[in-house]
Amino acid sequence: MPKTPPKDLSPTSTETPEIAVFPHPEIENAFTINISEDFPVKKLLKKKQIQLLFPYADRQIAKDLGAKWDANLKMWYYPSVDGTLPEALSMYKSNDVYIEFDDKEYYKNVLTSMKFEKVRKVWMVNAKDFKAFNKL
Repeated sequence: MPKTPPKDLSPTSTETPEIAVFPHPEIENAFTINISEDFPVKKLLKKKQIQLLFPYADRQIAKDLGAKWDANLKMWYYPSVDGTLPEALSMYKSNDVYIEFDDKEYYKNVLTSMKFEKVRKVWMVNAKDFKAFNKL
């Protein structure tokens, strides 16, 4: 493969290519690509997942309001950019409750949305049951 010198890329030249290709000096048939202009990179927003707990019968209502299912955690969540939750979903927001192991059967009957999260090892209830828990 014959080596050809690169084109003049000085600012005064009238022909400035968008991408300049130069042969690699040590490896035959290999090329390095130098991009002459920087492409703008769109900043990705950090989305916060707000966990939700609701009855199975309400799943379609929650889906219509933007709730998503996380198959790995087996948990519903709302993808929020700024940490806010729509008013219609606020009653389904999960809250941590600290319950002794011996008392869990009693609370399961009283708090219908109670669920155990295995990763953090904590019980969770939705906002409606959380109010009831605080009154007990």
